[in-house]
Amino acid sequence: MASEISLRTRPLAGPFALTHRAGNADHLRCLNAEAEARGLYRGMALADARAILPELATRPSDPPGEIAGLKLLRRWADRYAPQIATDGEDGLIADITGVAHLFGGEEELRDDLQARLARAGLSARSAIAGSRGGAHALARHGGGIVPDGLLAERLGPLPVSALRIPPATAVGLARMGLVRISDLIPLPRSRAASFASWCSVWTRCWAPCPSRSGRNPRRRISGCG
Repeated sequence: MASEISLRTRPLAGPFALTHRAGNADHLRCLNAEAEARGLYRGMALADARAILPELATRPSDPPGEIAGLKLLRRWADRYAPQIATDGEDGLIADITGVAHLFGGEEELRDDLQARLARAGLSARSAIAGSRGGAHALARHGGGIVPDGLLAERLGPLPVSALRIPPATAVGLARMGLVRISDLIPLPRSRAASFASWCSVWTRCWAPCPSRSGRNPRRRISGCG
C-alpha cells in the first residue's frame, strides 16, 4: 500500500520499491506488484535487488506517513466490523463475528472488501479464519477463507514464520526441524513448551478463538498490503 500511495503522488513506470536503512545496508520495505513479479521481496537487501533488477526505481520510505495511511484505512474499514485493529506494519485485523450475513456471507464480504480496495488503487490480500493468527498467516500467504474445522489443514503447509512470532523464534524452531506449522500441531504442549516456550506462543497465535458464550466461534478477517 505504501508504495502505491507514493506512486500516486509521484508517478513512475516499472518496478518500484520503498527502502529503509537497517544496520549498514538499505533493504526493501514495500514493493509494487511489478517488482514482486520479478522476484524481489520485502526485507531483501537493496544491493541484491539491484543485482537482479538493475532498473529498479526506489525512494526512501516514510514510516510516519505509512502509519497515518494505515490509520485512515482502518477508519474506512469500519463498515465491515465494529472492532478493527492494526496488524503489524502493513495490515488490519477485524472481528467479523455476526457481521458477514449482512453482506450475504463471508465470501461476499471478502469480495466486497477486495473490490473496493481495487477501485481505490490499493493492492491487498485478505483472509478469514477462526483465529487471529490463522487469518494473519493466510493473508500473507495467498489469502482466502478457512471454513470452521479446517484451520489445521489449511495452515499446516505454511512456514512457522507465518505465525505472529518473533523472527528469532521462527529461526530457532527451524533449527530443531520444526519448519512448517504442521510440524507443531502434533507436539504435546509439555514438549512444545521446551521449544522457546512454544506452548504460550501456540495458544496466542494459532489456537481457535471461541466466543464468550462458548456457542458461536469467532471469525477474524485480516488484510495486508
